[in-house]
Amino acid sequence: MTEENTMENIIEDLTELTITENKIKIRKGEIDITYQEKRSRIGIHTPTIKDMEKVVKILEKYYDCSFEDLQYTYINKRDVKKGEGYYLQGFNYSPEYLKSPTIKLNCSEEDKVAIHEILGIKKLSNKWLWYPNKIEKKEQFMKGNTTNKYPIYVISKGRFYRNRKYQAPMTCQYLETIGVDYKIVIEPREEHEYIKSISKDKIILLPDKYLNRNQGSIPARNYVHHLNIHNKERAYWILDDNICDYHWLDNNQRYKVRDAITFRIIEDLMDNYENVYLAAHQYKMFRPPTDYSNNIQHNGRCFSSILIRTDIITLNDDRDIWRGKYNEDVDLSLRILKLGLPTILLNLLTADKIKTGGRGGNHDIYTEDNNHSGVQKSRSLLEHHADCIDIVPRYGRMHHKIRTIQFENNKYMRVKDFKENQYNIEYY
Repeated sequence: MTEENTMENIIEDLTELTITENKIKIRKGEIDITYQEKRSRIGIHTPTIKDMEKVVKILEKYYDCSFEDLQYTYINKRDVKKGEGYYLQGFNYSPEYLKSPTIKLNCSEEDKVAIHEILGIKKLSNKWLWYPNKIEKKEQFMKGNTTNKYPIYVISKGRFYRNRKYQAPMTCQYLETIGVDYKIVIEPREEHEYIKSISKDKIILLPDKYLNRNQGSIPARNYVHHLNIHNKERAYWILDDNICDYHWLDNNQRYKVRDAITFRIIEDLMDNYENVYLAAHQYKMFRPPTDYSNNIQHNGRCFSSILIRTDIITLNDDRDIWRGKYNEDVDLSLRILKLGLPTILLNLLTADKIKTGGRGGNHDIYTEDNNHSGVQKSRSLLEHHADCIDIVPRYGRMHHKIRTIQFENNKYMRVKDFKENQYNIEYY
């Protein structure tokens, strides 16, 4: 039996899922199955036009409708080498991707399952699919052959046991993989648990004055700041403990980063400016490899993987910089931005962080927040920043939205010996 006959048989078996008297709208690059009330969008990508024509033919049979007016879309090639960070490597476009057509299908979840079955491909995402195969280069990893300049601290609580065994938190495992030194800051009562998977010389125990504050990770973060002031460091890293990897974007592909360039590139960026006190990695989920933006997001919120200068403006005589209970990263970022100072959020090297609110140090305080509803988190931000945030339903809960437009005039001040740093990047 031929491949086409097999697909036709599958389609015939699935006819009960389709409606013959249907309303289907065709827009540029999009098919909208409007008679389905509960529907969501999935992007369909193919390496060639011939492959896409085959997909469209199958969809026409499945929906019993002609899509002859459907136009394919292609990657919008942008000039991303502009603004601050214009000189950075990465964010190059792949010729194969530029020729790769895309359509969008707005349909039910049942249809998505059926279409994967018809195409004979495994469902990897609810938002996109590649037929017959994704364009990928054989190289999957990247390194920059460099070292980091500033110390790295991981804040952790309750994440010493996972998948039925003792193992270090994900962030620590990543740092071990790339051979970068770090310290993990924990509560003394959990030392006997963490030491089962982490070398004792990497563990820092929180002093008594920072314990039992019912403020989540805030006291530990302030302790790390005080420690680095004492050690006369210019800057330091503070990382969440649930970052499983970092990715470099180039050739419309994500490369897993395997040395200290993960941190060095942001360290060099911060050192290029007199007035940058906060810098961070963008989240992986916000930067797909097919949709580039500028190398640096101007005045973005810094979260989870943050480089902080020790001479940052403090809150009190104790030289604290963190406060409250929730959304500490948003609060700190907004306080800096409202002073007219810029921040750096690096788009071309992203952090792959698992969902906040799982079993870890902040689990209890998130549960206190109406069982992860986000209401208390949002109220805590409104208390200090009602002038620049709105509370809206996002990601299935109440969430903040920053009015970033009011920070557009926060300008970077370059140092006299500004360097256009280049790195010895290798793909393998």
